[in-house]
Amino acid sequence: MKGSRPKWLTAALVLAVAGSGFVLLRFGPWSSRQRDLTPYVASAERGALSGVITASGELLAMQKVNVSPRQQGLLEQLLVDEGDEVIKGQLLAVMDPGDIEERVQERQALLRQTEANYQSRKDDFDRRQQLFRMGVISADDFSKVQNQMLASQAAVVASRERLNQLKEEQNEQEIRAPFDGTITARYAEPGAFVTPTTAASATAGATSSSIVELSKGLEVAARVPESEIGRIATGQSAEIRVDAFPDERFKAQVSEVAPRAEKQDNVTSFEVKLALVNPPEKLLIGMTADINFQTGQSTPKTLVPTVAIVTEDGKPGVLLVDEQQKPQFQEVELGSSSGDQTAILKGLEAGTNVFIDLPPWADRRD
Repeated sequence: MKGSRPKWLTAALVLAVAGSGFVLLRFGPWSSRQRDLTPYVASAERGALSGVITASGELLAMQKVNVSPRQQGLLEQLLVDEGDEVIKGQLLAVMDPGDIEERVQERQALLRQTEANYQSRKDDFDRRQQLFRMGVISADDFSKVQNQMLASQAAVVASRERLNQLKEEQNEQEIRAPFDGTITARYAEPGAFVTPTTAASATAGATSSSIVELSKGLEVAARVPESEIGRIATGQSAEIRVDAFPDERFKAQVSEVAPRAEKQDNVTSFEVKLALVNPPEKLLIGMTADINFQTGQSTPKTLVPTVAIVTEDGKPGVLLVDEQQKPQFQEVELGSSSGDQTAILKGLEAGTNVFIDLPPWADRRD
């Protein structure tokens, strides 16, 4: 029939059209619509951050020193043990005095000798002064006697100072408590050699040459992440839980927020100290603690999961879903965080989807 196509050509056209349709379905712009974004995105929502911030910490002494002598020597007596309550000035230990008593006696004898010599010179000066006023002796003779008297007076002052220094050294053989507190560790025994290099030191490395550790009071030191420190303030209430008593809660108040952050393992945090309210005696130094800071509900803001926050060129932001269902960076202004959620102050509206995990088809982001 005129104008009719051969069967092989018709079949070829059908295959071509079908093939092009497959290509469009496989590679067309709407193919991405078939992708399931559910596991990779979350929706920004309007809400208030949780009124509780949780952090970990440790119970520490409010004041602590490692007590050591001012002069190196042998420890002769140790008069306290761990757990003893002591008051300021109480005798804790006595060092071996060695020959210091004999040296004190020698200095005392020397002082008496110089005082006697001064008194003799002083009496001679008084007599010569009267004779000088009467014109019996010359000015040179009187000046010579006066200088001898002044020299002997200076010798008395120097001798007395040396004796006082030796007595001070003798008094330092008695180790006394620098403040009221509790003996929390005992590092030396009678007969041990201790040094003065760590006198009243609070460092852990000082224990090898210290006699005892003296502690006073109890507080909690917590590590609060940088993203949450803006919601912590002095006087804020908190609850403490320790592993030793998991079913009990202890009240505390924020007493100090460190003015400087510390960075460890690429995590920036601040140290926050808390004063315990009427702490029971069963709470002990060194116990680990979980702290719940009571911050109160924040004002409603746009909230996103904290895992959605990313940084690009040093600027914080989130990854939006573009037309190809791929991540597109959007810079935002961050607010406070409650750990799992972060407030967005500017740059994102509630209801917008943001990536919380990169999908397999996303371009690799360096």
